[in-house]
Amino acid sequence: MPLIATMLLAACGSPGDKTGGEPADGVTVATVTPQATAPAGGKPANPPGPAATSQPGGQTSQAGRPTTGRWIDVDVTRYQVQLMEGTNVVKTIAPVAVGEQINTGAYLSTQTGLFHVYNKSEVLAYDAPYDTYISHWVGFDPAKDNGFHSFLKDETGKVVDAATGKISNGCIRTGDAEAVFAFAEVGMPVFVHL
Repeated sequence: MPLIATMLLAACGSPGDKTGGEPADGVTVATVTPQATAPAGGKPANPPGPAATSQPGGQTSQAGRPTTGRWIDVDVTRYQVQLMEGTNVVKTIAPVAVGEQINTGAYLSTQTGLFHVYNKSEVLAYDAPYDTYISHWVGFDPAKDNGFHSFLKDETGKVVDAATGKISNGCIRTGDAEAVFAFAEVGMPVFVHL
């Protein structure tokens, strides 16, 4: 199964096939594993977690929140995503969907902490847990296969479920996934908090 399909099939917490492979012809996938090299199974040996870390050259507050550079803020209590430049908000996207479970450690949970964008894919791809499609994937938590993506769509790309709140299997669903995708860069900090 192509790497891009494997990543998107596993999106939002589906514990499906994680064997990986080569990207499909003509598809370029940028991938970075922030704190470890990924083994053959696709998950990093030491996945990023709630512990505060900082990107080289960047600064973080004591709580782990970045204070310089471009980064993405996710408030799971307010159901909002903010695209940040240092301490300035570039854009607020709300409401969004977050995990039905928060910080449970379960595979289907949205975990809080400082993560980093590790890959992106703009393509419309099948999302097995919901028998729908998603696009504009921006992965940030490889341990849980969580990332930002569009609301759930049909095979033509039409939104079929724009529900928000605590409803996903851990991913952050947004009605402006294109803005998150355009803003995000591989390696960019993503700070998820209550």
